[in-house]
Amino acid sequence: MSDQRMTEEQRRIAAENLARRKQALRKKKAKKRKAMVRLILIGLILLLLFTGLVVRLVKGRHADKSDNGQAVSEEKAQTDNDSKVASEEASEPEIVIGIKGSSPQMVLVGEPYIENGAFAIDKNNGAIPESDIRIKGKVDTTKPGDYEVTYTAGKGKTAQSVTRTVRVATEEEFGQKAVNVPVMMYHWVYTAEDVPEDLDGNWILDTTLDEHLSYLESEGYYYPGWKELYAWINDEISIPAKCTVLTFDDGKEAFLKYGVPLLEKHRIPATSFMICWEKNKGANKIKMYASPYVDFESHTFAMHQKSEDPNHKGIDAIMSKDEIAADLKQAALMLGNNDAIAYPYGDYTDDFLAAVKEQGILCGFTVEYDRVRKGMDPLKLPRVRVLGDESFQIWKDSVG
Repeated sequence: MSDQRMTEEQRRIAAENLARRKQALRKKKAKKRKAMVRLILIGLILLLLFTGLVVRLVKGRHADKSDNGQAVSEEKAQTDNDSKVASEEASEPEIVIGIKGSSPQMVLVGEPYIENGAFAIDKNNGAIPESDIRIKGKVDTTKPGDYEVTYTAGKGKTAQSVTRTVRVATEEEFGQKAVNVPVMMYHWVYTAEDVPEDLDGNWILDTTLDEHLSYLESEGYYYPGWKELYAWINDEISIPAKCTVLTFDDGKEAFLKYGVPLLEKHRIPATSFMICWEKNKGANKIKMYASPYVDFESHTFAMHQKSEDPNHKGIDAIMSKDEIAADLKQAALMLGNNDAIAYPYGDYTDDFLAAVKEQGILCGFTVEYDRVRKGMDPLKLPRVRVLGDESFQIWKDSVG
């Protein structure tokens, strides 16, 4: 019995010990769970804090990167813009060069080739003397065909060139020959938005001039240069029948501002007879309105002033030949050209004519109304005056 009770006692004790151990184990596990939960909570809190910090850092870096990118982008845009402006400035030539007369220049086979030449203007420094323009190319007038003559002004990177086609044509290709040449005398141009207070027949509306030029372009008119016209007057060469020369007197800004763009639009060459003296700001106008389609020739330097002499309109009547020659030299120096002259008010004296001839000017124009014909005195040539209020048909008849 005793052994059995001991066994039961032992079992009871063992059971109690087991219960205590289980309870202790449960407490330990509970404690561990609490500790684990605590650690997990702490970890989550730390993780949230860390995540917030990382997010702020990332946002900060992104903002910095974005700002920097924007700054770089703005800097790049500014650089690109500066480069574009520099490129545009570099691409815009400082020297404007144009040919005198038509291209192609028509030459009848077997007749001499007349070198009309070219003109050039440095927009910073003014006109370049024609003698400084280099010419390259040969024309064989015994063989029909197209030839090229190239003119170059300036040196190095600033040099500019233009090429003229010279067409040596057979009788059949050349067609009818001119028996007279209408040299058209225009003056000033205005627009519907810019109407002058002193509107008279010398003013022509820009749309009217545009109509004239459109007609000449569509009809394929030929435009002889001054040297060519001089040779034709002396019966040295032939000129195509459908031809004309366009001239605009005075160099008034109204023509330069509104007329020159129309000449460029239709690619038609013309001459501006420029009053050169400071009062007319001739030197500035030549640089500002330089165009490959406008040849600036002389309207004298400072002689476009009225005279008190009842027999003469201009002050040339009271000037000596030497004084006139000095004026013409000054004009030629500013213009870079010396092929033609329009006499102020159409007026001239014997001394004026002598000075013009002495200076090597080929063609001199009065205000007498007529067409140029062979055998005329090349220093007393007429022109066809264009009035702004005349009908298109009247103008068409005068040029046709």
